[in-house]
Amino acid sequence: MLSALYNDLSWWFTVTIIVLASLRGFSRFRALPLSLRYLTLFATFEAFIELLSKAVVRLLHLKSNLFLIPLDAIGMVGLLALAYKQELQSAAVNRALPWVLGLFGSYVLFDTLAGFGTVRFAPSVQVISNLLLLSLAGLYFQKLLNDLRVQHLRREPFFWMSVGTVIYALGALQIALFSNYLLHHSSLEFSFFIIDVVHLTLLLTFYGCCCLALWMRPQR
Repeated sequence: MLSALYNDLSWWFTVTIIVLASLRGFSRFRALPLSLRYLTLFATFEAFIELLSKAVVRLLHLKSNLFLIPLDAIGMVGLLALAYKQELQSAAVNRALPWVLGLFGSYVLFDTLAGFGTVRFAPSVQVISNLLLLSLAGLYFQKLLNDLRVQHLRREPFFWMSVGTVIYALGALQIALFSNYLLHHSSLEFSFFIIDVVHLTLLLTFYGCCCLALWMRPQR
């Protein structure tokens, strides 16, 4: 009972944060640089996924919403990649990104069809998606170190977004690597509880950084 109450309260809190981020982004969408416009679309997509994940369990009475993992992975990686592409302004990234996203999308489709009808956390998809997110954030930090043109780092939206991305991706990697082990060696209810607690904590940090990035005004 207490675990269910904790999960519900945490979920509503994280959803509120990402919905606020989306609304904030759209309230000044035309004034935002292209990178933050993509970030606004990312926040909107994540709000949709979070609401849909709750709806399929509560309204459709499905036992699991794990089938949304591939869709979430493609949307998250794709939209954040487009946002970072505008922020990085790198010719090498511009050339490589269509190939990387195309290969990633193809693999997600293959993995989804191969595991159709089974309840699992799609660990390989999550591992690859989180490694891609870490790579994007790493390229951004490398650019900051090479350029050294940001006078007030705490006022740079993508600095906070990158901090949140690194924290989320590193934590989600651990979930992806050990989730199937928990499912097979612990009770299903206990496994879902542990994974939900960790995942919601990571999402809270991730969405909080996204909301902060969209709330502050970009430096010129």
